[in-house]
Amino acid sequence: MTKNLLPEDDAESLRFENELLKIKLRAELGAKDVGNFPTHEVPPEVENEFLKTFEKVELFLRSAESHEEVSVYEFAGRPVYLSEKDLSDEQISTELNRLIELLIEKKNAFTVLSKISDRLIYKFVTEDLFKALTLKVPIPGMTTHFIYEEFQPINEYDTRRTCEDFMEAFFKNDFEGRGQFLPRELIRNLADLNNFFHSFENFRNLKYEVLDTDVTSTECVRTAKVSFDAFISSGVEPIHFAGEATFQMEYVDDDWVVISAMFPGMQE
Repeated sequence: MTKNLLPEDDAESLRFENELLKIKLRAELGAKDVGNFPTHEVPPEVENEFLKTFEKVELFLRSAESHEEVSVYEFAGRPVYLSEKDLSDEQISTELNRLIELLIEKKNAFTVLSKISDRLIYKFVTEDLFKALTLKVPIPGMTTHFIYEEFQPINEYDTRRTCEDFMEAFFKNDFEGRGQFLPRELIRNLADLNNFFHSFENFRNLKYEVLDTDVTSTECVRTAKVSFDAFISSGVEPIHFAGEATFQMEYVDDDWVVISAMFPGMQE
């Protein structure tokens, strides 16, 4: 439980103020459930801050200016920047950090889940993010957040996750059971995978690491370091496999799919 650091009289004063704020918000803004926390042990100073922020946001959202939008580039003050083609790798990193700091100052931020180069991130910021719309007048106390993958469906993160899901299904004996999630009809070497899968009773001790790469087109090849133990039957020493796995992938119907996979131990 959070310890209340306020003197008792100040705490009681805040609780009284909080109750008045709740009545005001319910009467003026129709916020019937505001302040109904799952526990009654929320410190009064925390609740007070929440209620005041809630009021500011609600009033802003009801104002006309809350609907006005401008490009992120305009909102950031039209910063000067160079094309990524005109910058060296070292310059790219420096310029990227400069633009990130500028955007954060303007209460705009972005997240990149993909493991990609600074050059690709810089290209995203200057060619995609700068064109995105943001509120002309930001919500008080809030930061507008963008996600790279929502702009770029052709990305490293989604291909990596697809490879990881494929390996989890295959080596944890759920390759056939997850058919609805793995479009098996698109896998060109499905027969080879099935033969390898059914050659063993089960697999254990799976370890893998999908190696980094930039993904810029609707077709790609991902590689991974992988190791696992394959059990032919109980009581028999397992066969240990380790090496490189390869995945040929395509972007189909707004999703990445594995169209061919090779694991250590399979015949090329």
